[in-house]
Amino acid sequence: MSLPAGGAMAGPEDMTRSVPATAGPEIQEKFRTFGLNYRWLLLFCMLSGSMATMLAATTINVALPAIIGAFGLTQDQAQWMSTAFLASSTIAMLANAWAVSAFGARATYLSALVVFLIGSVLGTMSGNYGLLILSRAMQGVAAGLLQPMSMLMIFQTFPDQLRGRAIGIFSIGVVLAPAFGPALGGYAVDLASWRLVFIATLPLGLLALPLAAILMPDRHTAEAAKRPPLDLAGLLLMALTIIPFLSFLANGDRDGWGSDISLFRAALSAASAMMFIWWELRHPFPALNLRVFLHPQFALAGVVIAGTGTAIYGSTYLIPIFVQMVQGYSPTAAGIMMIPAGLAMVIGFPLAGRLTDTMDARLLIAFGIAAFGLAIYLLAGVTASTPYWTLVVWIILSRIGISFCMTPSNTSAIRGVPPTLLASATGAASFLMQIGGSLGVTVLAVLLQRRMVFHGEHLASGMTEANSEMLYWHQHFVMEATRAGTPMREAFSEAFRPISQQIIQDAMVYAFRDSFFVCAIGFAGLFLFVALMPRLTSHHA
Repeated sequence: MSLPAGGAMAGPEDMTRSVPATAGPEIQEKFRTFGLNYRWLLLFCMLSGSMATMLAATTINVALPAIIGAFGLTQDQAQWMSTAFLASSTIAMLANAWAVSAFGARATYLSALVVFLIGSVLGTMSGNYGLLILSRAMQGVAAGLLQPMSMLMIFQTFPDQLRGRAIGIFSIGVVLAPAFGPALGGYAVDLASWRLVFIATLPLGLLALPLAAILMPDRHTAEAAKRPPLDLAGLLLMALTIIPFLSFLANGDRDGWGSDISLFRAALSAASAMMFIWWELRHPFPALNLRVFLHPQFALAGVVIAGTGTAIYGSTYLIPIFVQMVQGYSPTAAGIMMIPAGLAMVIGFPLAGRLTDTMDARLLIAFGIAAFGLAIYLLAGVTASTPYWTLVVWIILSRIGISFCMTPSNTSAIRGVPPTLLASATGAASFLMQIGGSLGVTVLAVLLQRRMVFHGEHLASGMTEANSEMLYWHQHFVMEATRAGTPMREAFSEAFRPISQQIIQDAMVYAFRDSFFVCAIGFAGLFLFVALMPRLTSHHA
């Protein structure tokens, strides 16, 4: 490869040595225009776009109590605010490689940013529940298209000696986004309303838009001519598997688990899943290459990856709601609570990555499972009076556990396939993380709703004349009301209200404790798959 002079920052020989061999003609042209600093400008552009979508993924969690109150939603309805984002990004992620090949990185990136910006504005203007879900789905589609593209661009613009540094900078930014997202969302809610949460990340998106128009390489004509066909049928079957199944789980209580609509959703999802497997195994360019699961090392590590997705997204969903609805903290306080945990992940990810190169990955994953499981088990004993900083320490411990699960399991999975399946394994690992998150949020939200009803009914059934404690407090409230001038008949009726509110409060505490306990036990079940994993081997050695 030879480049004519033109880079302002280096001569022709320096430019030739510094531009990776993987760079296509369009990227080489960008280097001629902007010099060797082009790669760093492009990294800043990609980081801005990715952080905008990653912030959007987590800012909504602290706004959920406000949205629940504004629209009168139940927990199983509110969870769609997170699930719609995760499910749509999962499906869009599978179409990323085709979109880049068909339309080029520039057009794909710009289109994704435009979809994200429109979805964000639509969310803040939404007057009903349906538009809110649509806006979250649009943001998720944008995230699914943007995230994989960034790593591709890093490999095409950074040489080997700089690639690790670039990935490190990008990874820290992506990790910091979910760490500060809840705090940003909480501040937005306290400053104005939940509507501001949808446009709080717009500045980053608006910054990335003109930068992408200038810096992103356009489509390579030769590559466009030989691009693989879009596996449209596979994507549709994937959507018909995921969305009806999540709807079946989320709406089962409301519609009845044995109702016609619930059985239809379950049957449609099962049939689509079988058709998807049949189709993908025969398609020459599948959206999700299922052959990677034939390699035991990938399959077993993949279960851990999916479980990690369930853990991180599920706990990030539950914790901000608990501290607001039960402990009465402001959205800002709920968001700030998550920042130290995010900073712990910034330290934990590179440390786990370095240790993965020198230690048995199974030991690191086992430590991660134990740390997260212990943290969530401690949360399963939470009360309305648990101190704020105690919760922060438990959340930090959980994120240390996540760090030691995520990096070694991804490394084990990708090293467990031959070089010809490397790209497929990378995409499949990202898919497992996202689908695990979608299922985790849905299942935990449904469980939370069911246990709230269960504990509420159980506690209410004990409020009878035989309950001396209830009678004592009822009489106490009656006396307080009559001393304040309330007529006896009215005071007698009103005295039941604080008792009823206390029942609701206690039922919520017990429901959250049950949900955290199930999460801890389920995650501990990953020990079985770690025990079955072979010692980390690589097909690339």
